[in-house]
Amino acid sequence: MSRRKIILVAFLVLIPQLVVAQTREKIRVALGSISVNSSVIPIGAQQGLFAKYGVDVEPIYFGGGMNSIAAVTSNSVQFLAAGSTATMSARLGGVDLTMLSVQSNKLDYSVMVAPDIKSAQDLKGKIVTGTRPGAAADTALRLYLRKNNLEPDKDVIFVSVAESVQGRYNALVRGTVSGTTLPPPYSTIAKQQGMREIADLRKTDIEYAGTSIAGTTAYIKSHPAAIENFFKGYIESLYFFRAQKEKTLAGIMKFLRITDRARAEEGYDYYVDMMPVIPYASVPGVRAVLQFLAARQPKAASANAEEFYDNSFLKKIDDSGFAKQFAIRK
Repeated sequence: MSRRKIILVAFLVLIPQLVVAQTREKIRVALGSISVNSSVIPIGAQQGLFAKYGVDVEPIYFGGGMNSIAAVTSNSVQFLAAGSTATMSARLGGVDLTMLSVQSNKLDYSVMVAPDIKSAQDLKGKIVTGTRPGAAADTALRLYLRKNNLEPDKDVIFVSVAESVQGRYNALVRGTVSGTTLPPPYSTIAKQQGMREIADLRKTDIEYAGTSIAGTTAYIKSHPAAIENFFKGYIESLYFFRAQKEKTLAGIMKFLRITDRARAEEGYDYYVDMMPVIPYASVPGVRAVLQFLAARQPKAASANAEEFYDNSFLKKIDDSGFAKQFAIRK
């Protein structure tokens, strides 16, 4: 083959790839936490599962509560991936946010306490932390306490600590607080340090909308194709988490910056069955959030749960048959 023909073939092969790269929609996603549960989007991005659908996804950790909300409402990012509580609370307060998916409707934390605490009742008068008000971990702890007839901020003292799982773990093992909520592998590490698990919230009857992906109305209306492609990548990322254990474990270890495979595997095993095929928001899960918020935001008591989320993008993908190829649980 002549040199000219070789150059022509290379040109014909490379140009379409360059065009695709140039036309990818950039979507930055604010992450509310760094945990096994929140690793789905970063792992999917690393594996090229969003790029496969023409979306260039950049996950950025902003921390829970208002930090992430400020990022999306200021257009620094396009999506917020964080606990539904803070997102819905912000919407009740007038912030323009709509949830487009909910990853799970079960609370994915263990309630970890100091060695001298034997039950929820022993936390009365003690200091605890859920990071900060509105964060998913904070909400989970408050719900658990109320389930056990303890009123947060009255019977139990809440303080804010560092905006990370590591910060809550450090506060517990150092004795700064008597209790907190931790996901794996931190819950296991805490047990190894002599801390006690008094509840696995996955196994309770508390139904609650967990990690959601939300955006502003302006972005949702103006970028429907990009959003649909993003969720195709997200659905495949959830499948990848369930079906590709070894590669997912490597991604978890990288995301959490840990080297202990056993700890990563424990976290994986904890979450894998919670990963849905299609991450629909549900009325009961969203309504539970509103019931929780009503104590501090009275408008939540009469709010319509269905006004807080939009399942239409997922429904369109579902109706097209796209998700059938990813329907296996593991």
